[in-house]
Amino acid sequence: MNVKTKSLLFSSLLILIMVGTACATPAAPQPTSAPVVAAPTTVAAAPQPTAAPAFDCSKKKMAYAGFGSQFPYIATVDKSMIEAAKAAGIDLLFLDNKNDAGQAMTNAETIASRGDIDLVFEFNYYQEENPAIAEKFSEAGIPVIAIDIPLPGAVYYGANNYVGGQLAGEGLAAAAKAKWGGDQPVDLVVVEQQKAAGSGLLADRTNGIVAGIKKELPGLTDDKVVLYEGGTNPDAAAQGAMTVLTAHPDAKHVIVGLLGDSNAVAVLNSAEAANREILASGIGGDDVGLAAIRTGKPAGFTGTTLFFPENYGKDLIPLACDLLAGKQVPPDVYIKHVFLTKDNINQYYPQ
Repeated sequence: MNVKTKSLLFSSLLILIMVGTACATPAAPQPTSAPVVAAPTTVAAAPQPTAAPAFDCSKKKMAYAGFGSQFPYIATVDKSMIEAAKAAGIDLLFLDNKNDAGQAMTNAETIASRGDIDLVFEFNYYQEENPAIAEKFSEAGIPVIAIDIPLPGAVYYGANNYVGGQLAGEGLAAAAKAKWGGDQPVDLVVVEQQKAAGSGLLADRTNGIVAGIKKELPGLTDDKVVLYEGGTNPDAAAQGAMTVLTAHPDAKHVIVGLLGDSNAVAVLNSAEAANREILASGIGGDDVGLAAIRTGKPAGFTGTTLFFPENYGKDLIPLACDLLAGKQVPPDVYIKHVFLTKDNINQYYPQ
């Protein structure tokens, strides 16, 4: 085969290959791979702090060393404490100080040595004993709420004695003006003090009575004001007042400011027996004082500064629970005082 023939055959073959290629079925497109999507990542929530369990005060055991349940005012306080503790489900140990300094110390030793008391309410009349009592509780690691008489390092709950006395003095002097007329109707002012207790708070109460009287009777001179030593025994308080009255036989218009309701009633009864007409005021608002206002007997009882003894437990138990729960409590919690008379008694004690 010559060269020309070979060239012709090669050209023909090339043409056939090109035609075959053009007529061939196009290859199916290859599927495109789907993009790879990462699976969603689940982020665990940050652990939340566990809420502290609510403070359960009912699991606490408290002790109450009472002033002396032989007094009507204190008996009302005792009842309010027991009832409030029971309502709150609190185990309350009740010990009676019996208005005796030695008994108060014995009770403090008993409470401090038990080992199961979470808080103590101390109500001791003899203030000079309170530093030693406070030390016993401090050594035992027991927090204290002092009732009406301060205790070193303790939260104080109780009367604002100066204000309470001042209200009683104002009410007594106003009653004198209403009864005897004029701006200076009084011949003699007799006011009880109790120095034997060593309590500055009772001195505040006495000074408040004098200040309240002078506020209502600004022309009253000091020579007409006599302070005398009374006491927690109403008979002794009455005897002391009568000694003063006997020393002033010519005093016709006499007012007497007492530190408690039972003392005021006892003084009025003694004065009536001696045919001396006087006016007297009390402080506290116990059952004796309320009965005197409602009945008008003995005559001459002008009224009393309320300390609301029936509310002590309602105030003190929640205060103690707040203290044990670590809440901020004020160092001094004062009662709001009102001077109670026949004109407003139903507002506070409806029949």
